[in-house]
Amino acid sequence: MSFVNAYVSEEDAKKYDLDNLWNKYNPWFIHMPEVLNSFDVHQHAWCVDKERGYWLFYCNYARNYEGPSDRPEPTSKEVFILHVDGQNIEFILDSSDLDPSDSVSTDLYPIQFAWEIVSMNPSSLPTMSKADLLTILKEALTVYKCSGLRNMEANNKAFFKFNF
Repeated sequence: MSFVNAYVSEEDAKKYDLDNLWNKYNPWFIHMPEVLNSFDVHQHAWCVDKERGYWLFYCNYARNYEGPSDRPEPTSKEVFILHVDGQNIEFILDSSDLDPSDSVSTDLYPIQFAWEIVSMNPSSLPTMSKADLLTILKEALTVYKCSGLRNMEANNKAFFKFNF
């Protein structure tokens, strides 16, 4: 089995404490579980490989706490949690425009970008190297695309590559 975009069961949401994981990265906004009411399907969504017990969870944009408004402001960097071998690895990724030489038909793929790693914590596990973790991240992001299960239309219009 490989990664698939899916809604999270209530049991898995509690098991992995996804409400609090979301809230950690969204301290100034509506907290879980209330924010789930704003979605058509009132469940968490993730990209999961159930056979291996791995999952990728999108947490939101990273916040800059040094903005001119004295409030946390979103940046272009996005926070993902990759769960592997019972441990959460925090990835902060930034997307940039593709180099024109890497670009493909914009009629087919109007959304084009390249993922870059800003940070990775921890950078390895006792059972797995950084290179192995990056391979798993690439597998998950290839399925997640740009918005996972919540926006399949955007995913169908997305073309991206990895700069890592």
